[in-house]
Amino acid sequence: MNRAMKPLAYYAHSSMRQGNQIEVPIPYTIMGFETPVFLSFEDIYEFSNLQEISANCILVYMRYLEELCRINGQAEKFVFVSPSLISPVRTDTEDAGRRERADNLLSFLRNAPKERLYLVPHNRGRHWVLGVIDPWEDLVLYFDPLREKKRDDFTEIMNMALTDLKITTGEGIRRRRDCKTKISNRPCPLQEGSIECGYFILGENGLAM
Repeated sequence: MNRAMKPLAYYAHSSMRQGNQIEVPIPYTIMGFETPVFLSFEDIYEFSNLQEISANCILVYMRYLEELCRINGQAEKFVFVSPSLISPVRTDTEDAGRRERADNLLSFLRNAPKERLYLVPHNRGRHWVLGVIDPWEDLVLYFDPLREKKRDDFTEIMNMALTDLKITTGEGIRRRRDCKTKISNRPCPLQEGSIECGYFILGENGLAM
């Protein structure tokens, strides 16, 4: 275990084995509404032992990065977006699920500040990737620590959300409304195992800043 993780692991073992949780407030700037996230013993144990991590751990880290941006005077450059906005949802059809997730992202982008980069972690099914969205250039940068060419339904969700944004707002969008969003695979460190993707995405969030 990394030395820096030991105090956290000790706290989890000494204070959280009986079901206690750590409550972390997540602001509306990340979720679209204010809500708490509760970290369990399992969340802390998995994170401190570099095991497969939960979406809650990623959310809390994004909360930390947002605060770091404020401290460093970068709050006007980046917006951190909850992965739950585009995570798979249960619907009657696969198409309906994509539409709902695209609508979630569209609603967030409509109400969020302009001229910023939006960092959106996405879980493709036990594998984390990162999208960095520039809505006003109609561009999405795609980071995958497995460097796979397939993006599953990520491309379709981005196209639906940003096409509708062009149609409903228009102002400030620099590409034509009938053009598809440009999604560009970007190089990032290659994970060697099967469970490190969440940590790579935490790092990519920080590097994008």
